[in-house]
Amino acid sequence: MKKMNLGAMALAGVLTCSAPALAVDLNAYGNIKLGTFWTQNNFYNAAGDKRHDSDFSLDNFGDSFVGVKVKEGEYSGVAELGLYNPKAYSKGVEVRLLFAEWDFGQGKLRIGKTPSPYVFRSQQVWDSDGGFNGYGSLWDGRYANIKVTMNNGLYVTAMQPRVGNQANNTTNVSPNADVTAAYSQTGNSYQTTYTDYDTMLPKMVVGYEGKLDNWSYGGGVAGNMYKVTSSVNDSTPIKHDIYSYLAFFHGKVDLAPLEFSYNVFAGQNTGDLMSTATGNGTGNTLANPGQANGAYYDVLHGKNSHTYGGFGQLGYRVTDRATLYTGASYVVDDNSIAHTDARMASFVNVNYAVGKHFNIVPEVDYINDFKNSLGQKEPRSLIAGAKWQMSF
Repeated sequence: MKKMNLGAMALAGVLTCSAPALAVDLNAYGNIKLGTFWTQNNFYNAAGDKRHDSDFSLDNFGDSFVGVKVKEGEYSGVAELGLYNPKAYSKGVEVRLLFAEWDFGQGKLRIGKTPSPYVFRSQQVWDSDGGFNGYGSLWDGRYANIKVTMNNGLYVTAMQPRVGNQANNTTNVSPNADVTAAYSQTGNSYQTTYTDYDTMLPKMVVGYEGKLDNWSYGGGVAGNMYKVTSSVNDSTPIKHDIYSYLAFFHGKVDLAPLEFSYNVFAGQNTGDLMSTATGNGTGNTLANPGQANGAYYDVLHGKNSHTYGGFGQLGYRVTDRATLYTGASYVVDDNSIAHTDARMASFVNVNYAVGKHFNIVPEVDYINDFKNSLGQKEPRSLIAGAKWQMSF
């Protein structure tokens, strides 16, 4: 990672020095964010007994970043480095965005690492500008993709395929490498006990983004497919074909000084399509209390899960410096033999511009995970604090 970061900085330096000779437009930018929050959690054991804990935190936001934009004729590119989430400091600096784009006249072709097209976030700032991550925004990270966007708003995206919440496509490799390494995608070491996740096609997203007067809107469908094969001590392999899909719709109505934003979606095995996008758990069977959130295909019983949810948000510009936002979300995961796993989040904040490049956002949040797919109570959280942000 250090070598990559040094290389990226060196490349940026070379581009900066050679920009005039290459007739390249080069612009640097950044956004540094910090949070001061008080959090109180109520949580429960399997019998429903309650405990609570509360803490004050002062830490960097994981989505603080610096970047550079480059443009030369019909070609452009973006490289952006940012902090990892404060819960993962050991991973160091993250390459948030890295893509190039070609404007071919009737549309644009983009290749590289970007967020998924179905992501639509709220103005919630808690948890590093969480925006209802895991609670209705469909956020699932940034992955390699090829996207073609036509001038009429229609787009098609081929993305890195997903295999649920697994870190690798197989346990049958040596060494057990990271999911983003090409050679980790296919087994190369014979083991008597193994689980393989076989992918055949990219994850596909087809959608449309448009605008009608004061209404900006978008929507589309996404699909992903993979096979799971597992065996214990060379026993007869158990196989599952896992199909997942998502339909999504989002938009914003601007009736200044009032605005309304929304995001709604429904799908099958959405955890297998988007990793942890729709839930905050990591289990993919019903045998793991506290983690089985119901968004994944249940390999234990051979059952599909179904998810629906979304959020609504109101904004009101109080003054030229202050905008009030409030929103609420609700998401449900379910399958035919499990308890419904529902969760909600809500917030109210004021985005106040102290200066041209300095904003403070005081906020109050309430989050309720209700019960998991085993019918056990999950945490409730009350949060109050503020985001501090400077941009350049």
